Amino acid sequence: MKKLTNWRKGIIYWFAINPVAANLLMAIILIVGLVSVSSTRKEMFPSTAINMISITVAFPGAAPVEVEEGVCLKIEQSLTTINGIDKITCSAAENIGTTIIEVDDNYDLGDVTNDIKNKIDGINSFPEQVEKPIISQIDTHMQAIFVSLYGDVTDKQLRSYAFDVRDEIIDIAGISSATVVGANDLEVSIEVSEKTLRKYQLTFDEIALAIRSSSLDLPAGAIKSKKGDVLLRALGKADTKDDFGNIVIRSFANGTNLKLQDIATITDGFAESSRFSTFDGERAISIQIDAIGDDDILDVTAKVKQYVADKQAQLPENMNMSHWSDISYYVNGRIDLMTKNMLLGSIMVLLILTLFLRLKVAFWVMVGLPVAFLGTFIVMSYVGVTINMLSLFGFILVLGVVVDDAIVIGESAYKEIQDKGHSIENVVKGAQAVALPATFGVLTTIAAFIPLLFVGTIFGSFFEAIGWVVILSLLFSLIESKLILPSHLSHMKISDVETKKPGVLLRVQRKVNYLLDRLIKNGYQPLLHKAVRRPFLATLIFICILILAIGMLRNGIVRFVMNPSFTADFIFAQVKMTEGTSDAITETALAKIEQGILDIDTEYSQASGQQNGLIVEHISLSKQNQLDGILIVELIKEDIILNGDEVLKLWSEKVGQITGAEVLAFGSLIGPGDGPEIAFKLTSDNIAELKLASTELADKISEYQGVTDVRNSMKEGKDEVQLNLKPRGHNLGLTQRDLANQVRQAFYGEEIQRLQREVDEVKVMLKYPLSERETMATLDSMRIRLKDGTAIPITSVANISIGKASDVIIRIDRKRASTISGDADLKVADPNGIMAELKSDGGFMEQLQTKYPSVKSAPDGVAKEMAELGESMLKGFFIAMLFIYMLMAIPLKSYTQPLIIMMVIPFGITGAILGHWITGYTMSMISLFGVIALGGVVVNDSLVMVDFINKYRQQGHTTLEAAMAAGTRRFRAILLTSLTTFFGLLPMLLETSLQAKVIIPMAVSLAFGILFATVITLILIPVWYVILERFKGSEAVKNL
Repeated sequence: MKKLTNWRKGIIYWFAINPVAANLLMAIILIVGLVSVSSTRKEMFPSTAINMISITVAFPGAAPVEVEEGVCLKIEQSLTTINGIDKITCSAAENIGTTIIEVDDNYDLGDVTNDIKNKIDGINSFPEQVEKPIISQIDTHMQAIFVSLYGDVTDKQLRSYAFDVRDEIIDIAGISSATVVGANDLEVSIEVSEKTLRKYQLTFDEIALAIRSSSLDLPAGAIKSKKGDVLLRALGKADTKDDFGNIVIRSFANGTNLKLQDIATITDGFAESSRFSTFDGERAISIQIDAIGDDDILDVTAKVKQYVADKQAQLPENMNMSHWSDISYYVNGRIDLMTKNMLLGSIMVLLILTLFLRLKVAFWVMVGLPVAFLGTFIVMSYVGVTINMLSLFGFILVLGVVVDDAIVIGESAYKEIQDKGHSIENVVKGAQAVALPATFGVLTTIAAFIPLLFVGTIFGSFFEAIGWVVILSLLFSLIESKLILPSHLSHMKISDVETKKPGVLLRVQRKVNYLLDRLIKNGYQPLLHKAVRRPFLATLIFICILILAIGMLRNGIVRFVMNPSFTADFIFAQVKMTEGTSDAITETALAKIEQGILDIDTEYSQASGQQNGLIVEHISLSKQNQLDGILIVELIKEDIILNGDEVLKLWSEKVGQITGAEVLAFGSLIGPGDGPEIAFKLTSDNIAELKLASTELADKISEYQGVTDVRNSMKEGKDEVQLNLKPRGHNLGLTQRDLANQVRQAFYGEEIQRLQREVDEVKVMLKYPLSERETMATLDSMRIRLKDGTAIPITSVANISIGKASDVIIRIDRKRASTISGDADLKVADPNGIMAELKSDGGFMEQLQTKYPSVKSAPDGVAKEMAELGESMLKGFFIAMLFIYMLMAIPLKSYTQPLIIMMVIPFGITGAILGHWITGYTMSMISLFGVIALGGVVVNDSLVMVDFINKYRQQGHTTLEAAMAAGTRRFRAILLTSLTTFFGLLPMLLETSLQAKVIIPMAVSLAFGILFATVITLILIPVWYVILERFKGSEAVKNL
């Protein structure tokens, strides 16, 4: 038997002669992939596991300083012996203390949580008024949609309907989380005036005791009868206004009773609060529906919208229900964007391939795209990746790269067909000629994305989603190009390439090939010959171009920001009034801001012949407390006449200045990673130095052009009345505790008990009437009760002074801390440059450290997250470079040749920088993904180029001859991969939608970078190969 030749070995050959196996493999991938697409969970962003624990402790009526001393310090002390805690941050605000504990990734979150619960439960020195601590692991919920109830109804009716709607939504299968937002707490308020207390010689303690003694249900055991036990209960707990009113406070000898209704005003309503919400101008309460766990965000939003449509018909005429902030719009938009651009890109790629390859060859090369993408969907769920904004971003990122491997294989096979005719042998030989370097080229691209799987910051799951999609797509592209494509090329019916009666398409291809041959012979070959004859000059030219590009970046000609700003469909205005501002003035300010956006909507709508609604879809207003409020505006998404940035500019101009506003900020709601671009954290044990340093840093940040809304958490808060017991008070038997409790009862209130009304826990509060709590005169005329019941003026037993309370007290790792932050207009200010300037040697932060030695500083917020991200990605970059080196050294069988290829990677960024300059886009973290993908393409093509040079040298050619021959032989394939990548991304570059704006910088980097990378691969690789051989002392090049 004739001995089999070498080409009849290997898996490529086996699949080439077994087309049924190849077709079945392709069919399985496509069918299972299509099924997987429909079953894969959809969400807005990847779920993020956060190793954090929250401890929330309510301390009603307490100032921030009291919360710090009574809650924060005690919690910090109790946690000193627990292992696995990375960081403790405690925020002490009015009435509440919140502690956030960051847990080391090497420790089990559940175990640490249990340890913390045990320690907190063991604290027995909390103040009496402190409520039970709530300890929970912080979980990430992804908002899906809002439902708002609004109309001309009472607040109680609105609240009742809102909770009923919440319960009905949760009962819908597939929906796990719905939370009522904007509803005030219920409260039974019992108000007794100072005049009444004096009239009947009562004290708050006496009234509270009488209520508690009368309003209770008490189990009293059981009667042990012969027929069985009969339970005994004393039932007397008050629940209604009348129940409380009939409680007897005193009984007199003449048989008359003094009832609570005789001395108090009883209100069964809401807890006192200046908080309220409106929706489209009417009082409203909203329900936020989240997609958690296995909930599918598209399924959740579809069911909620159907529920709203059905429920609206059942509501009273004077009540309305609307859904808004529908996140499925953006998820569907990203899916549509990917699908549309994949189809358009595929058509563009197919047209380019058809100019150089036969139509059937081009078609089978393009089949690699759906095979790679649908194959990725099969595996995605098994590695924890869902269909979300980031994973879809990964598909778009790899769109122009995934067919490169198939192009290399298909072009090589087609070249064999052209030279030797169409046969299985020639197709297999063509595929085998480039299989090894092409495979390792794809593996090097995969290696470049592997570090994204181990970023490890709060953004880890975001990058992991992108990394998995790219890696899986490239792996399935290998399967398609090595196993399926050669089989299809081997068995396709193809007419004689050299037919004498070619069709239109074949004539066009011949013309293109003729022009390409002329370009190679008359343009590329002479240029390459000059370059390899003068390799150091050629290298110097490229270095100068690289330096020029970097100079454009450093000098701001092309700007770079880590976290770019985007126009959003949701914009907001936030106002914070100065301390002492009344509710009425704050509400007037909010009304002015709301009217501003309504006026803009009316003006532009009427100009287009419509009453309103061409700019604004919905407005949600929330007054959060006496000083703070925010308006969130959902803009029209279709047929827009103004984008978000334009509306924001007009809105801020329309509102202008607001008298008494400490903060007035306008902005866009983007999503994760949103926040102040400039932020520092200061810590110190010396509070005086910390305050001074915080003020100076805030003033310094305010000096930068384009920086607005500078905030300092150490600023003073409300006015504070401070009470100290006089010696006379001590002599009369009073204590500081007695003084504080009586003042607290009068002004904050005494909590008598709590009522359970279905799902609501209702506090019963005893206090002064609101009219008496609104003026300092009441405090001045207040009477303090001695132990014998005598009432004496408070001024006779206590010193009263006015001071300033802290707004919020922050403690980090058991030290006082402050945060100073500012928002940057990215069109004017460079936040990275500002942060770098402040932190530079001899810069402001170093001077601040010298001036205030006890104060330590560090970046905070988005700046800190981005710094950690940059550090993590830098480590990943070096690891990736190591893997890439090894993956190239193996097929090349050389320690030095991989260095040639790796040296061209930095040059790839030149095209990316120039592309951003041409298109006017700012470079950002998004752009870097395109640069990473670009590096993969450069390495892939360069690896095949060096492999061909080696093969030509093995055939006896000199280094110069091999470099020239390899460049000529690989010109078509390299040009093809470059053109297909560029034109595959061209539809994305021409997109104008908001969805595309987020992704275009990546497309710019890859598309324009690939054009420059073509020159790099075709010129620099042969040049540096020659330089390497010269240093080795090769006879063929030593005399260059």
